[in-house]
Amino acid sequence: MAATETRRPLLIVTHGVSGSGKTMRTQALVEQFGALRVRADVERKRLFGLAPLERPDAALKPRLYGAEAGTATYARLLEAAAALLDGGWPAVLDATFLHRPARDAARRFAAARGAGFVLLDFGADEATLRERVAARAGRGDDASDADLAVLEAQLRGGDPLAADELADTWPVPPDGTPDWARLLARLDGTGRV
Repeated sequence: MAATETRRPLLIVTHGVSGSGKTMRTQALVEQFGALRVRADVERKRLFGLAPLERPDAALKPRLYGAEAGTATYARLLEAAAALLDGGWPAVLDATFLHRPARDAARRFAAARGAGFVLLDFGADEATLRERVAARAGRGDDASDADLAVLEAQLRGGDPLAADELADTWPVPPDGTPDWARLLARLDGTGRV
């Protein structure tokens, strides 16, 4: 489906810990739907003048992953989404969105722009998550700096999805190819799933 075929702008937000497949598994959605993806891993580094695959040194890492940088990163994601939605493109914001305030801000942002909103909920069992994160960190070929310590902190923290968020949520099965065509077919004029 081309962006010009959508009835109105659409903001798609990912939710899930590192290693849950947010980037890899949304690739087909991006391609099929003609959406553009904005990755928190890349935008956070841009805010600090780093290239996507560049690793922060020990002095920079606490600032790069501190609360202030996190707030700035999520603001940057919404800024990029504004440009995409205004240009007629569906936007996929690829980030953990583990905390309710960030999810609420994205939902309010979509509503204020007259855009539909979908929260893609990614999950996998903990053994699989650990395996994926360790393998990715070992390869060093991805913008994510998440390691097992980051994953453990994410598993212990974050705000679970609340009942009032579920109307906008599309659970992504942990295995197999997500049925993105089914998701897109279910979207109605409100952008609800």
